[in-house]
Amino acid sequence: MSKNRYKRPLIASSAAAALLGTAALVAPTATSASAAVDTTPVKVCLTGTTSTTNEVNVTLPKVAVEPVLQSTPSYLGPCAAYGTPSALGNGNVRTYAQQDATGKPLSIGFVFPKTTLQNLPTTMTDQHHCFDINGNGVVDEHTECMGGHERPLDLPAALTGSSGIPYKWALLNFNSMGHGPEGIYDTPHFDFHFYVQPKAERDAIRPGPCALAINCEDFATATKPIPAPYLPAGYVDNGVAEVAMGNHLIDQSSPEWHGTPFTQTFIYGAYDAKISFLEPMITKAYFDGLASGANPSTCFPIPQPQAWQVSGYYPKNYCIKYRANRGDFTVSMENYQHS
Repeated sequence: MSKNRYKRPLIASSAAAALLGTAALVAPTATSASAAVDTTPVKVCLTGTTSTTNEVNVTLPKVAVEPVLQSTPSYLGPCAAYGTPSALGNGNVRTYAQQDATGKPLSIGFVFPKTTLQNLPTTMTDQHHCFDINGNGVVDEHTECMGGHERPLDLPAALTGSSGIPYKWALLNFNSMGHGPEGIYDTPHFDFHFYVQPKAERDAIRPGPCALAINCEDFATATKPIPAPYLPAGYVDNGVAEVAMGNHLIDQSSPEWHGTPFTQTFIYGAYDAKISFLEPMITKAYFDGLASGANPSTCFPIPQPQAWQVSGYYPKNYCIKYRANRGDFTVSMENYQHS
């Protein structure tokens, strides 16, 4: 008889044990029996370990949710589907997605353990995308190589197999020394790309001597203007088109352009007059602050265009969170609407 038949009951038993362990915290006492207890049903992804193979969807009364989250590595549901992990630092990074019963995305993002921030690469780039711009026969990784240390990632099959999902794949870049412009983004940080553009098209953006080591013909393609209805207000083209990436449209209202040190921001990518990726960009120091409690887990609004060129579900917020009960970080896009 298949062991899988017993998998869910065994997990449920572990979940029950966890709940029993918190019963004293959530049950009304004799003196509080008359007090209102919030029994609103809440979906929780319950697990007794940090292994995603031991996750199960349950519904709990709201009064029990916080004690369960504090005493187990569980999280607010529904349970996530995951992409393939890729090693980084002393940990790894992978994508995840949470969807409702209809397939609508609730959260799409990256997840990585706290150990990923340890023993990160210290060189400028992994030298995957370089070009001898000055023609001296020597490639300078500081000025002629781009992309930092990149980790291309697949998205969960459960997500990409659903209707209305415009995202094709994801890309993480760690920039150990940051990048230009000087005094703005030249601090260690991560770039989290959610690509609408197919990976094969992105891979075909060639190296060359223009802008950020990009082929000059591809630079011209990358910097074609986005039609006004599809360009969020305040975003401008500063000509920062990059090999194996495309153009980067900058939010001029973001604090780092007005004298405040860079901590996090949101970039739109562009190629051939189309939005090609959505990108939260976040410093390593910001993640360190999340883990220490100096920074709160929170969400930020994503500036919206009037319309999207490709129909589907698009987010109105991006969120940066630390889950102390799991010892991991999530960078996600949330609050989806179909456009």
